[in-house]
Parts: sequence; C-alpha cells; structure tokens
Amino acid sequence: MENKNYTLLDFFGQKKDESNLKQLHSQEVIGGLKKQLSEECQKHEWKVVWKSVIDHIDKLLKIDLLEIMMRPWKNYGGLSKYKDAEKYPPDRTYIVPLLEHTITSSHNPEIIVELEPLFKTTIPIAITVDLLLKGFSLEIQAGRIKKIYTGECQGSGLVQCMNVTLLRKSMETISLPGVIDLGEGIRIGKGSTESINVVKNT
Repeated sequence: MENKNYTLLDFFGQKKDESNLKQLHSQEVIGGLKKQLSEECQKHEWKVVWKSVIDHIDKLLKIDLLEIMMRPWKNYGGLSKYKDAEKYPPDRTYIVPLLEHTITSSHNPEIIVELEPLFKTTIPIAITVDLLLKGFSLEIQAGRIKKIYTGECQGSGLVQCMNVTLLRKSMETISLPGVIDLGEGIRIGKGSTESINVVKNT
C-alpha cells in the first residue's frame, strides 16, 4: 500500500457473486426499474443499464482506507491537547503511541437511475468496514498529524444492496508501509472520545 491510494475497492479485491447479483432482480426496486425501462424506454436495453449500475458500485468503493483511519484519529479527544501551542510548542515533534483499537466505518451511498421526466429510481448501498489496529503511533507537530508509524492492521467488511450481500471480506491482515508521510499533515479536530473504540485486553 502506497500513501493515500489504497481504497476499499483494493481492500475487497474480489468479483461480485453472480448469484447474489441475480437475487437483486427479485427486489421490488430493481424489478420495478427493469419494468419501467421495458415499458417506457424501448430503445434502452436493460443489460446496459444494469451493467452501468454494477460498475458504479466499484466507483463507490474508491474510498481511501487512510481517510477512514484519519477521520477518528484527528477527532480523538486524547489528541486535542496537542493543539495547545504553549504546552506543545510548534517547533517540537511528539510521537504518540495509540492503544490497540478498532475503527468501524459505515457508508450509505445511493445510485440514482433517472430518465426525466419518465422515472427516477434510487438504489441504496450499505458499506461497512471494521479495522483492528495494533502498535500504531502518530507523529504530531504544531497541532497536526504529520506521520503514521504503522503496526499490525486487520480488516473485515461487507457491501450490501437492499439486504443482498454483494461483497464480503473476512478478517485478514492488511499490508501497510512502515511509515506513512502525510506531508503538511492533518489538523487535529475538536475531539470526540466516541470515535475510537479501545480494545481492553483480558
């Protein structure tokens, strides 16, 4: 994984199950769309439209894995203190180890098939990713996260459309570079202790 270019499409890295795709045809939304196309748009082939919908799902999966990690980190309440320039001078660098924790990220994009003024159909997609992170540290300077020192990362995920599972990723190790340089850095936000779920070892 290179900096900032490993997406959920890479993460799932598998073809959609054709049998599951066929299940979608039995859904009222998809069935209704197919019927409308056949009745009102004789010149538009259903196969072409359906292929476009499936291809668009791949586009929706182009979500950067690094962005998923950064969203809770930059808003984690435990890091907000580093915004205090008096206690943490901007000319100094601080290495902050992170406890073992999980990050759960949910996304609910929609695909809209529209042919004005005949019809407009919305197809909902549900994407969920769980990341278990161990041994990570952040380099912070001037209230910004400048570098990520990675440890062990494991992830699992699910992509569904109207309760039909299109892609499933069982928990497995994700290969990351040892250090991810964030350039000018990501500014630490207001802080929210709910963003990161710390794993308590027993």
